[in-house]
Amino acid sequence: MALSQTPDRGLHPESVTKLTLAQVTLEALLRPNCTAAEGPLQVARDERKEELEHDPLGSARGIVNGLRLSVTLWSFIVLIILLMW
Repeated sequence: MALSQTPDRGLHPESVTKLTLAQVTLEALLRPNCTAAEGPLQVARDERKEELEHDPLGSARGIVNGLRLSVTLWSFIVLIILLMW
């Protein structure tokens, strides 16, 4: 029997359920965020941003972290060489 001659061409209940779930999920993702709960969070973000902008030791911390990373990597390389020898 050809597809054009099948008597029931409607959607299956499973596909209707999946389609509805996909549509609801998409609508929830595209909905704009709630602004009522964003107030305190925005204040906390602004305070953290100001805290990061006015860090007088920021460059020194970067140098120290770079040195620590360098020492760690060189130690790893030396360890590999010693284990292979």
